[in-house]
Parts: sequence; C-alpha cells; structure tokens
Amino acid sequence: WTKNYSVTCKPTLTFVTSDAYVAIASCGNCHAIRIRVEVVGRTLSDYRLEEGQTGDQVHFLFKERPNFGVHIVWHREQTHVTVETPTQLTLQAKTSDGGVTLTGLQGELGLTTGDGDLTLDHVSGDLRIRSGDGHVKITGAEGALEARTSDGSLTVDGLFHVLALHTSDGTLELTLREGTKLTEASTIQASDGSVTLHVPHTFAADLAVHTSDGHVDCSLPLTVEHYQSSGDERHEMHGKLNGGGTPLTIHTSDGNVKIDQL
Repeated sequence: WTKNYSVTCKPTLTFVTSDAYVAIASCGNCHAIRIRVEVVGRTLSDYRLEEGQTGDQVHFLFKERPNFGVHIVWHREQTHVTVETPTQLTLQAKTSDGGVTLTGLQGELGLTTGDGDLTLDHVSGDLRIRSGDGHVKITGAEGALEARTSDGSLTVDGLFHVLALHTSDGTLELTLREGTKLTEASTIQASDGSVTLHVPHTFAADLAVHTSDGHVDCSLPLTVEHYQSSGDERHEMHGKLNGGGTPLTIHTSDGNVKIDQL
C-alpha cells in the first residue's frame, strides 16, 4: 500500500502504528509526504488502516486488528512502514511494538514507543523522545532534547542548548559536541545505571552531581564548591566547569558518574 500527500514546505504528520518496523526520513525539499506499507506473511485486511489529509496536516494509523482466535505462524512475518517527508515538519509519532528510525528531520519532533529500539540520526529542533522498552541511540542531533527510557540504554551525541535525559534501567552516555552551550538548566538522571559524559574542553556549567550508590570521576578542571561523602558509595559534589555557567544536574540512584574530555 502506498500513498502520496501533497504538502507545503513544513507539514504536520500524526503517525500511529502497532506492530511494525518504522523508518521516517527526509526527502529534502520535496513537497509531499510519501507513505509505503509492506506486509509479508500477512494481508492488509489483518490491519486497520486509517489515513487522511486536511491542508498540510496528514494523519496515518496502522494497527493490527484484534484476533481472538489462534494464529499459527508457518512462515516469516514482517511489516515495514516507510515514510518520506520534507525535512522541516511537525511530527507526532507513536508506535506500540517495533523498531523506529528517524533520519535527517528538523522541527518539532515527538516520538513515543512501547517496545522497540529507537535510532535517530541528524535530527534537530525541539526533540521529545519516550521509550518503554528498548535502546535509544541519537547521533548528530541539535537543539533541545527531552528523552526518557523505562528499560534500555540511552546514547546521545550532538550539540544542544537544553537537555532533560532520564533512564529508569540502563546506562546513559552523552557526548556534547564542540560549540555546545547550555542556555537553560538541564538534567541527566539514571535510576539504575551509570552515567558517562564526554564534553569539549571549553564546556562551561555549574555542575551538581549526586550518586546514591557509586563514585564520581571528573577529569576536567573543576572548581569544587561543595563535596560530601557518606561512606564509600554515596557522593555529592557541586562545582564550576570552566568558570561556571548554566546549571547542569547529574543524578544516579545506582551507578557511577564519569565526566571526561572529548
């Protein structure tokens, strides 16, 4: 199943799928959203497909129909949904089960997944990511990022002006590219997992680090204003990186914190 929707340079796409691998990528300066559904081992009648367009707003829903009988799989099944869209857009995407990739997109990008790995590459703007169960990898990103994972690691690389990152169960690794300057207070939290932060040697921030069960290792010049240790595992530290700047809070409930230079 395929369909093209003619749009202007910055459309809005509302996108919902249940059990499918999803790939959404930029087609550059094109003036259309193109959606393709490929089903192997099943038929389109096994799914509920709803779609439409109002002006530059496109909505698409593709969900597996409830099956109250016994479904016996005799061959490999897979469902792929691929989307090509203008680079600039407003995206609200929600998937229940299946991996997702976003490539080369800019704008207000919201993505929520229930179960599946997420890969985002060269995306920028106002980014809001939620993952229920799966690893999240974000590379070459720019702008404001809010990302939360319930069960899975979070790996982020880019140039940002504000961050709100959280993992409930998994490691968190953040690489801030040269030129990063936080303009709003930012937070990095891990409930059960270590935090590793790679920053340029010029990166400046008012740093507050707290670990409930772990240690802090900072290889950059840090003017320490406060340090508290309770036993061998609980540590709290406040200081200024490169003279200080916007507040950056790092908190782990169970894991180490490491800050090093790119």
